[in-house]
Amino acid sequence: MKDLGAAFAAFLVTVIALAALRPVAVVVDLVDRPGGRKTHHGVVPVIGGVAMFIGLVVGFGLLEGFESMGPLLAAFGLLVAIGLLDDRFEVSPWTRLPVHAVAALVMILGSHTAITSLGDPFGLGEIHLHGTASIVLTVLVIMATINAFNMLDGMDGLAGSTALICSIALALIGARNGMPHGPRVAHAVIAVTGAFLLFNAPLNFNRRLRCFMGDAGSTVLGAVLAWLCLRASQATSHAVVSPLTVMWVVALPMYELIWSFARRLARGRSPLAADAGHFHHLLVRGGFSVRAAFLAFAALVSVLSAIGLLLEQVDAPDGVSLLCLALAGAVVVRSMYAASWLAKFLPAKLRRVDARQGRLPEHEAAVRPPPAAGAESDSSRGIAA
Repeated sequence: MKDLGAAFAAFLVTVIALAALRPVAVVVDLVDRPGGRKTHHGVVPVIGGVAMFIGLVVGFGLLEGFESMGPLLAAFGLLVAIGLLDDRFEVSPWTRLPVHAVAALVMILGSHTAITSLGDPFGLGEIHLHGTASIVLTVLVIMATINAFNMLDGMDGLAGSTALICSIALALIGARNGMPHGPRVAHAVIAVTGAFLLFNAPLNFNRRLRCFMGDAGSTVLGAVLAWLCLRASQATSHAVVSPLTVMWVVALPMYELIWSFARRLARGRSPLAADAGHFHHLLVRGGFSVRAAFLAFAALVSVLSAIGLLLEQVDAPDGVSLLCLALAGAVVVRSMYAASWLAKFLPAKLRRVDARQGRLPEHEAAVRPPPAAGAESDSSRGIAA
């Protein structure tokens, strides 16, 4: 009950912070304006990341053993700081990358959580990592997860709903297997992302309250989910599931990241160069409304997480899980490119009916086309577009 009380407090504080920071954001010009590459309506405050961080601080502070979470909050604070600078002034991606690496190191060393096992994906025995190799790979994995969520953050509701569903899956994993700290952290993430979605999901009631999370939000969500996945899967006294299982939980952001990098490299472009090939771009161009794309992403994340949990429940070999994960990725990517065909099966109210005329209806205000190289988030700024 105490954990649920902490999560409820985090939810309330996040809602209050979102409401209170909206006018402040306008005063300090921490807003996103339409024009050029940005097609949303009106000036939108970019304060979701700060509000969620405040909620996490309160949620963690009310939990027993808060001291052990201090390094996590320090890392998140660092990410919020550089994210805010980018949201306001557009910091170079090459400036942000080292900060992300430092934040990852703080998380690893402060919580004594790193990748020490890759499971047995090839049927040749468990693959173990130690020392420098373990630390380096863990830093890269955390940075990859941070940027995968940043890529998702190009349309209202996507990054928030994905983080919410992933957190629910990880909370279920932790609760079922008695994982210390993990479920409590997941409950806090569920609370703050749920609060944020009240102000960001593509719904009618919140149009006047709309705000974006910006880099400050997407990077923190990626980092905290990376930590939860590591905590659940690594070879410590707290490990409870296979590394392949948690890969299923964050499969959709992972597919987005891998496919974006592969697509750009195949075209001879930098993997950090922006393009209009992200999954949400493909769905909207294919005729999905923003709301339909939001629902499609939520359904995909839920299904992929459920498959991972089912494979873990039946004790499927890691090799089978990896093969299924790769096949599912191929299906997801192919489905995104078949969006125009899939849109025919949508109810009329979920179709972007005027897509052929190239105009966005009012409820499509959340779509933000690809920005310049190295920039993509719900404020049209980020690291790995």
